[in-house]
Amino acid sequence: MFITKFFLIPFLLILLSINISNSQSIELREALKSTKALYNNGKLQEAIYSAINAIELSKIDFGRDHFYTATLIENLGIIQYESLMYENAEASFQKVLEIRKNILKNDHTDIAEVLNFIALSNRKLLKYDKALNYHNEALLVMSRIITKSNPNAMNEQNRKGAMYRASAMHTRALIAVKNKNINDAIGLLKTSSRIFYNTLGKDKKQLIESYQELIKQALSINDLELANSIKKKLKKLNKGI
Repeated sequence: MFITKFFLIPFLLILLSINISNSQSIELREALKSTKALYNNGKLQEAIYSAINAIELSKIDFGRDHFYTATLIENLGIIQYESLMYENAEASFQKVLEIRKNILKNDHTDIAEVLNFIALSNRKLLKYDKALNYHNEALLVMSRIITKSNPNAMNEQNRKGAMYRASAMHTRALIAVKNKNINDAIGLLKTSSRIFYNTLGKDKKQLIESYQELIKQALSINDLELANSIKKKLKKLNKGI
């Protein structure tokens, strides 16, 4: 069955639609088409095998330490994440991070992106402190990028920075829950939800997860008014998807 609950990042399908026009390998192009088709049909395990095949072909065409190869490994990590294979996903994202740090400038949005993926994978593995470290690293990269551009202009870089900040807040909320600081967790989840609401595109999965956790924690302290208000927002959001 196609797993949409864990599909968190709004631009993942764009990555899966990558078109390597410079590749002379018909096999690679077919592997990419196959991966995309299997993914879209919810055949995630088969998509993983196809993604691995595409990666090996890309290594032949372009080499291991190449931008295209890194993107294909990231695709694999995304599918593994959707398949709830979080340890495998983190390992794939770590490989991407290694390659991108070797071939890109330190302050690059693609590095911040994969740092955020690593953070989300660790969050799912309940390694909250480790996740937070990667969140903070991603935010630091985005902060430097935005400072070097126009920090007052609301552009794609600002939007991504806001999204990564909201993701970090969600992780901090889970740490607060673990430490039984429920009111702090609720405050963080409220803020992350507002940021997600204002910055996410069509894919609202991160906002849905934030709402779900907020409802859970509101109920844990018998704040029925808050729980019911968020339930209404969640119901409205689900209707719009």
